[in-house]
Amino acid sequence: MAEFLELESQDGVRMPWNVLPGTKQEAANCVVPIASFYTPLKSFPNMPVLPYSPLRCRTCRSVLNPFSIVDFVSKIWICPFCLHRNHFPPHYHSISDENLPAELFPQYTTIEYESPSEKSTVPPVFMFVVDTCMIEEEIGFLKSALSQAVGLVPENSLVGLITFGTYVHVHELGYGQIPKVYVFKGSKEVTKDQLLEQMNFFMKKPRPSTGVIAGVRDGLSQESIERFLLPAFRLRVCLEFGLRGASERSLASISRSKGNKVHWHGIECGCTSIGSMCSWFWG
Repeated sequence: MAEFLELESQDGVRMPWNVLPGTKQEAANCVVPIASFYTPLKSFPNMPVLPYSPLRCRTCRSVLNPFSIVDFVSKIWICPFCLHRNHFPPHYHSISDENLPAELFPQYTTIEYESPSEKSTVPPVFMFVVDTCMIEEEIGFLKSALSQAVGLVPENSLVGLITFGTYVHVHELGYGQIPKVYVFKGSKEVTKDQLLEQMNFFMKKPRPSTGVIAGVRDGLSQESIERFLLPAFRLRVCLEFGLRGASERSLASISRSKGNKVHWHGIECGCTSIGSMCSWFWG
């Protein structure tokens, strides 16, 4: 147990399970969801910074790490998440048991990369996931607080909005002056594939048969992404339309049992939406 506590202290990550399930059946039998609690602002005084780009799995895009299985003879590494076999690029040809790249050091479970040849021009993304199960008077304060929050983010930021009570509402903010909402049942889990299909991401072009769907590079059109993520300065205009029906929906939510609200599915929809639309989250 002490080992896990040390890892939590070292990386700022805590997981409900110390061992991940090896099969779909084992995953289905887990009563507590497989997740991680991450501390993004944890201070790392001696954080290693590597002056090159991360090496990613071709299938799931996870990064080469100390938990990867490495074949130094064949110059192959096996992804610990999807078990895909990846070949090392030519500049890794000299690696060996005695000559490990820094990302394979056992103690380097949290590192940063700083590639001198890559300059990030991607704007930050903020997804507001808002609980609207409240009385009408509080909705007014909510709108004011959201307007202030949007005013604090950089002008070039991309912002999306999801509200939830007994149902989860994904707002299509880029639909002109007419508010449009995709509604998902709060008590039912929505997979990434279902979300992509029901929100019509591949209405104009066929969906790729393989690989991770994470932005324009994977088949999503820029037009479809802009339906849900708007620049911050445009969201200030659309925010009133996005929350116009919140009062009616919140009163309906309160009239039901408050236990029907599922915070997890609201957050899950937000994470899934961001992961589907933003390729820079996957590298």
